[in-house]
Amino acid sequence: MNRTKRANKRSELISRSINFYNMKKIAPIPLIPHSKITQLVEQNNGFNFGVCELNIYETRKEVIDFPLSFSGFTITSMLRGRKQVRFSDLINREYLPGNTIITPSYSELKVDFPKASFEDPTQCTALTIDNSFIKKKIQEFNEALGDKVFVKSWRILDRPILMYNNEDLVNIHKKITRLSSSNDPFKEIHIKLLLKELVLCVLKMQNVRILKENAETNTNNTPFAAILNFIRQNIHNEIQIEDLLKISSMSKSSFYRAFVAELGVSPYQLIINERLKISKRLLLEEKLSVKETAYAVGFSSANYFIRLFKKYEGMTPKQYIQL
Repeated sequence: MNRTKRANKRSELISRSINFYNMKKIAPIPLIPHSKITQLVEQNNGFNFGVCELNIYETRKEVIDFPLSFSGFTITSMLRGRKQVRFSDLINREYLPGNTIITPSYSELKVDFPKASFEDPTQCTALTIDNSFIKKKIQEFNEALGDKVFVKSWRILDRPILMYNNEDLVNIHKKITRLSSSNDPFKEIHIKLLLKELVLCVLKMQNVRILKENAETNTNNTPFAAILNFIRQNIHNEIQIEDLLKISSMSKSSFYRAFVAELGVSPYQLIINERLKISKRLLLEEKLSVKETAYAVGFSSANYFIRLFKKYEGMTPKQYIQL
């Protein structure tokens, strides 16, 4: 690999590490048999359940600028291969296994398949959900939560957003895809129940993503922004939950409830994720050793840092550096 290619590879890894958030991959689904392949670009296998439609798409040739939109709110997840996707802002985004995009109705995406081939196809799922079902569930969630701390009113954004999977999304997705091809006479009932869980899960993921984006420009004007910026400014120190309680001016019970109910993560997870995100930059850009990096981002032990890094990233820090 020449110097330019190595630089591009590292640039891509750094970009991914900046947005890293508890990334989990969804297991690929068996591919369409060769004898049943009728088209090379986005051949799909679909299942319709009235309130939603699940399509599994496979592409077996290189394509640039493929237009894509859906008739309803859609959750699309990468299972195999690599794509690049552009929203209305025309920014190229890597779309890889471990990524999910949520997109509103008729929002057009442009997709590149730079390395798809007959032998090595891309594969993704697209779960399109009836808009009236989405609106009803969001209304239920808003009523159930009552007074909210971080996000005053839950809603579907009017633009697509790329996110990194969490464990809840992966588990729900697995159940829905398994039921879709089963002969269970109650599968439509089961899927409707799972859809409610899935919508709640992606809304919480969306909340975290939007709050983190807002915190970049509005440093301390919301409780979450103040908490996040305190963590980042003190990343090299031991951070106590009591410190975050003071910053947020919240009681302990309200603090934990807001994190779990509105964001789907604990304060501890937020601290860990920020430490790991910054550690990846230090490993690649600053070329610190694993031990130096562990202490620089506030871990008291290099071994503990290595264990957490492997748990969340699926590899050790040394393996990550060698990519």
